[in-house]
Amino acid sequence: MPESSVSVSSNFWLPFWARITLACFMFATSALDIWAHFFQFDWVGFLCFGLYFLLFVPRQKGEPARTYFGKPRNLVSLALLVAIIGFGLNTLHRAFTH
Repeated sequence: MPESSVSVSSNFWLPFWARITLACFMFATSALDIWAHFFQFDWVGFLCFGLYFLLFVPRQKGEPARTYFGKPRNLVSLALLVAIIGFGLNTLHRAFTH
């Protein structure tokens, strides 16, 4: 009996349309922030967040972590996530210290 061509379901919590919508929202927010005050660099976090939603590929069930993190796209997604957290912490720091 031939194998089924049905793909393995992913465990990502957002449907595809929501990911695209959130990415577009983040790009629009980033563009408005660039236009308003470019040199404050608050727009970088929004830009990274939009790129993250476009590039992120969820880990498939049964896929080993070594294989998953060996793909360049997943490494870029992880780097974007670290940048998002860093810019978020920076924003919180500036909000409560100034």
